[in-house]
Amino acid sequence: MRFKAKVLSDQVSLLYSIVNAIAKLQDNNKFAILYLDREFVRISCKSESGITCFMELSKDIFLEHRIESAAENVIVCQVDLNSLKLALQSVHGQYNSRNYSNSSQNNRQNQSVLQSVMAGQQMVILKLAKRNQMPCLCLDGQDDSIEIHQAIPVRVLRQSEMQYHLPPQINTPAVQLELPLDRPLKAIVDKLRQMGPHLYLEATMRGDLTVRLDHDGASLACFYSNLVPRWDEEEEQAPNPDSHCVLKVDANKFSTCLQWQQQSQLQVSSCLLGMVHNEMLVLHILLNPDHVGFFTYYIPVYFMHEDELE
Repeated sequence: MRFKAKVLSDQVSLLYSIVNAIAKLQDNNKFAILYLDREFVRISCKSESGITCFMELSKDIFLEHRIESAAENVIVCQVDLNSLKLALQSVHGQYNSRNYSNSSQNNRQNQSVLQSVMAGQQMVILKLAKRNQMPCLCLDGQDDSIEIHQAIPVRVLRQSEMQYHLPPQINTPAVQLELPLDRPLKAIVDKLRQMGPHLYLEATMRGDLTVRLDHDGASLACFYSNLVPRWDEEEEQAPNPDSHCVLKVDANKFSTCLQWQQQSQLQVSSCLLGMVHNEMLVLHILLNPDHVGFFTYYIPVYFMHEDELE
């Protein structure tokens, strides 16, 4: 079993920003699942609170990489996200990372362009290796004066075990809207959650979204309008603009899943809010550029009776 990849400092910054956000979900003495193959890097993290986060990144985040295993060149292992976050932070902190750009498309550029990209950035080696007879995910980096070597213990799993860590199967969202990146929800949610434990989200496919708190006979609400409705392009007809959904969600859980909005170096293309009645609130974050990948939060909601919807 072998895995070795070369990662430029900009992509280290990207990985750190994502792992830093997802690690907020990991419970004590629990682990996330890392999946590697020739095309993708995936991380699956399930919290005891019921939240699931699933990340998928393209191989384009690597300058080059090599993977070999007896299981169809697939490697699955348990990893502590907090340890991975600290390891990435130690490497990330040594470099002045620039904003993430289309340099992730290096595999489609010629060698002279690769050399010019590498001239302005440091490179980190990411690999699986044994340390003291224990399998580890290792990060090796250096600049002119400092060498950094990090080893994170992992537990290798069978390829078939990945089926237990895939995203949950959910019904088609009744409402799906693109959230404005210039008006982050987290600041609003954090203020409301100080006044009550639950929030109500009400939205329509006309592009209206209301975030409401009902507490001690008073009601506070924040309104978004003219949001862009999204739907599956494979559907023959556009959804009914009057399609409507109300969800009751734990305010702290929702805030945790908006942690990524505080990552200034995380370049996001768009964020979709999906609402499945009495089932799930979904946040689907697409990275910039679009082909790089995504990460998705699946947030459980409270069951609402008909009288609560009136």
